[in-house]
Amino acid sequence: MNHNENTAIYRRSGPPPENETKEPRDDKLAGLVKYYESSTTALVVQKEEKWLYLNDAAVHLLGFEHFSELEGKSIWETVHPENREVVSKRIEASINGVNPGVLVQRWLKKDGSYIHVEVTGIPVENFLGQTTAIIKKVDYDRANVQNTLENYQLITENMNEIISLLDPKGNLLYVSPSYRAYAREGIEDEIGRSSIRYVHEEDKERVRKEFFKLVKYRQPLIIQYRMQRKDGIYRYIESQGTCISNENERSYVVVSRDVTERHEAEMLLHWNEKKHRMILEHSNDLICMMNNEGTSVYASPSYKEVLGYEQNEVVGKDILTFIHPEDFEKCQRAIQKLTETKQPITTIYRKLHASGHDIILEAKGMAVIDEEGNVNHFVFISRDITEKIQLQQYRENIEKLALIGDVAAGFAHEIRNPLTSIKGFVKLLARQEESDRTYHQIIEDELTNIEEVVNGFISLGKPEASEVAEVSLLKLIKNAITVLTPQASSKNIRINISSQLKSIVIRCQRNQMKQVFINILKNSVEAIEQDGQIDVILEENQNGVIIEIHDNGMGIDEERLERIGVPFYTNKEKGIGLGMTVSNKIITEHRGRLKIESKPGQGTKVLIQLPKE
Repeated sequence: MNHNENTAIYRRSGPPPENETKEPRDDKLAGLVKYYESSTTALVVQKEEKWLYLNDAAVHLLGFEHFSELEGKSIWETVHPENREVVSKRIEASINGVNPGVLVQRWLKKDGSYIHVEVTGIPVENFLGQTTAIIKKVDYDRANVQNTLENYQLITENMNEIISLLDPKGNLLYVSPSYRAYAREGIEDEIGRSSIRYVHEEDKERVRKEFFKLVKYRQPLIIQYRMQRKDGIYRYIESQGTCISNENERSYVVVSRDVTERHEAEMLLHWNEKKHRMILEHSNDLICMMNNEGTSVYASPSYKEVLGYEQNEVVGKDILTFIHPEDFEKCQRAIQKLTETKQPITTIYRKLHASGHDIILEAKGMAVIDEEGNVNHFVFISRDITEKIQLQQYRENIEKLALIGDVAAGFAHEIRNPLTSIKGFVKLLARQEESDRTYHQIIEDELTNIEEVVNGFISLGKPEASEVAEVSLLKLIKNAITVLTPQASSKNIRINISSQLKSIVIRCQRNQMKQVFINILKNSVEAIEQDGQIDVILEENQNGVIIEIHDNGMGIDEERLERIGVPFYTNKEKGIGLGMTVSNKIITEHRGRLKIESKPGQGTKVLIQLPKE
């Protein structure tokens, strides 16, 4: 290449045209051009944003055959527009002799595709405005790997988690800067040391065993343990370990994070759950959880004690299972109201015990609502109030009977003395007129009936007193049966008695209790017209004894059944209607219960429940 004053600093392929305009000489640039003319390094020169020179390596890199295809054309036909601003600044810096450094740009090839080139500006200060740069195609696979590694390093160095790389012995090959809170010395001093040196003594062996499982089986592990910071405080750490292998060796990446707050929250939640579960499992109340479909999803263990059902017999069934048939619609309406209003409800209802008898319950139902205002499920807490209701009924019964007794005692006192006198004088008159006793007999019979009414009132007001003693219940009932045997035999009625135990002893007033059994058995005998049967069954349970007297007589309709026990109410031709009233009073005063069940044509069943004492 010539360096005469009229020779250009660039060179075409082939001889220059005769009319070619000569560029002013710049010895420095001319030297660079000469040096790179036959080099495999691509060199480009521009002036006023137009290509002044490209060596063969640059021409071929951009997919052209000859420099003439690019000569004099705008550099922006080659350089991507997105780089325009920064490239312009770099050109200005080069003209002023400032090193613009290296920049990766996108350049357009002849075939229309883009390539990424690394552009290194050569700062050569000159007054002609020419700039020179070396371009090199970027190996993006390698660049991507390098960028990825740099990004990973940047992330690792700034993570709160502790990133460590361990050898098969558990020693540190690398640990991230977040380990500073635990390292007693600098991070670099921890390399080569055991990774569990700061783990709590009680946890070290467990962590060591888990790590060697990772080494042996190469299966990822997650473990939680305590580790002491350099300020002496122990923190709960959760580590996840993974095995990584190459052809020559294995190492283990462990990501550890501080989970102290989560652990404490979980422990508090666990304790609260345990506490509430203990309350649930030891509560006498029935606690049931219902989903939106009306199915029980939880039942407390108290179901077994209160109703005789196991938990699995309740869970998964309709919430209204075991409800007393007469209370079914009532409970259905209550649940419907709860689901519609989401407001707590309280209701009293009956459930059937596994043994068949009913239990009176008071239930409170509540909707459990989440943060978004949706109902997740419903909770029902039911309490057995059978004894409470019975006690209330007992008190009401006592008050009624006390009032009746006061009236009866006053009434009997007023008429008993006159009746005694009248009856005495009638007997005297009868002796004087022996010839005709018809009218006297009628008067005497009626006076006897009146006397029976008065005696009934006296029994109601103040039953015949006797000492409380231990009495054989079986023997007491047999005595009562003996009294009724003649009347039963005349109608061909069999009275059978059966008992679970040979001897059942209760404490009671013998004469009063015997009178109760006589009254009830007498009613049964009178309810059977001919050829019947009366069964007396004695049972014992934890609450006391149950006496069941069942006849196959005519039965009682519902209207009359409700009035049994009302003074002077009777369906007998010669009855006075005080027998069941007196019997109920005696049973009540013995803290027992008397219940009558009957249907027309199906006989009558009288249930008496008595405490042993």
